[in-house]
Amino acid sequence: MGFFDKLLPTKKHRVVIVEDDVPLRRFIADRLLESGIDVTEVGDGTSAGQVILEQHPDCVVLDVMLPGKNGMQVLAELRAVDGQTPVVVLTTLSGEGGLKIEAQKHNAVFLNKADTSLEIVIDTVIQQLS
Repeated sequence: MGFFDKLLPTKKHRVVIVEDDVPLRRFIADRLLESGIDVTEVGDGTSAGQVILEQHPDCVVLDVMLPGKNGMQVLAELRAVDGQTPVVVLTTLSGEGGLKIEAQKHNAVFLNKADTSLEIVIDTVIQQLS
C-alpha cells in the first residue's frame, strides 16, 4: 500500500445474511464483522426482500429453508430487480440437484451446508466481494 492509498477513503462492504438458524447466522455474522464487513441479519424470508432492497448489500447469504418465503423465492424476487448483487445460497436439503441448477440459473453460488465447512462459506462470501 502506497502513501496515497492511505489517504483514499475505503468502501466498507455490506452483507445481508438471511438465515433462520440463529447460532449459524451469528457465527457467519461475527466472522464477517471480524473481517471489517458490515452485516445485517434477517431470520425469515418474508422480510428478507425488503431488507435487501433497503440495504443495497454487496453480497447476500441466503438460506433455502426459511419461515415465510423460501430462499429460492427471495432469490427470484431479487433477480427480478437486481441481476448483479452476488448471492451465496446455503442449504442442508438432500436432492439438491434442482436447487443447485435453479441457483445457478439466477447467477448465485450454491453451497450445501452438510458438505461445506463454515470457513469455506466465509471465504466464498469474501471472494464475492472482490
